[in-house]
Amino acid sequence: MNENSTNTELLIQYLDGELQGEDFETLNKNLANDQSLREEFENLKLAKEAMRSYGLKIKVGAIHGDMMRELKGNKEPRAKVIKMIIQYGIRVAVVLIMLVGISALYQYLTTSPEKLFSENYRPYIIHTMRGVPGSSVLSEKYKMGNMDSVIMEFKSLRSPQPEDYILAGIAFLEDKQPAKAIETFQTLIQENTNSKTDYFEDDAEYYLAMSYLSNQEPEKGLPFFEKIQADSQNPYNSKVSEWFLLKLKSLHVKN
Repeated sequence: MNENSTNTELLIQYLDGELQGEDFETLNKNLANDQSLREEFENLKLAKEAMRSYGLKIKVGAIHGDMMRELKGNKEPRAKVIKMIIQYGIRVAVVLIMLVGISALYQYLTTSPEKLFSENYRPYIIHTMRGVPGSSVLSEKYKMGNMDSVIMEFKSLRSPQPEDYILAGIAFLEDKQPAKAIETFQTLIQENTNSKTDYFEDDAEYYLAMSYLSNQEPEKGLPFFEKIQADSQNPYNSKVSEWFLLKLKSLHVKN
């Protein structure tokens, strides 16, 4: 059994309240740290809710019950029994296809830039790069979570360093000023282009894309997200799944 199927079984047990002990604790930790696992969990939860809402679980159970009763009382030759099993299998498959369709429709109808942003945004964690100077004052204010002070300090800097732009951009984003965040991240990217460097480029592109989401411009963020998802070495690759991109693209279709 591969890891994906094992995770799926554990998630189902978790949803059904059957997971206990060490497995329960481990899965809780993994859900907190693994974006892909969280998305699978949300999809399974959504599927379960959809099944409950539309009575599909009852219908599948009824089909299975009918099949078992008929098989127990069936004295027909083996070939007919196999045919009956196939017929019931097809009926169950149709019901499950309906379930997937309902789940996909629900996702389509409820997806919005705000929802995608809130579900996927994670605060920036300060890291260092060799040979790249930073602003210790800005860093300390950021670590304390004082975003207004980060913005004020940034505006007073005559020569911001690369990470200053990142910290200020995040501060603008968390202060509900996505347009200013976009401007700040774009400035860093442009300065990297002009100087032929790539200081904090991955960070700038990811949070620029997130800023576009927050600013109701998902179509502008899509190329950056696609670039990140296509590069397995990008530090933000795990945060941009195929499912995330699918929901992002559905916004364009709806508009």
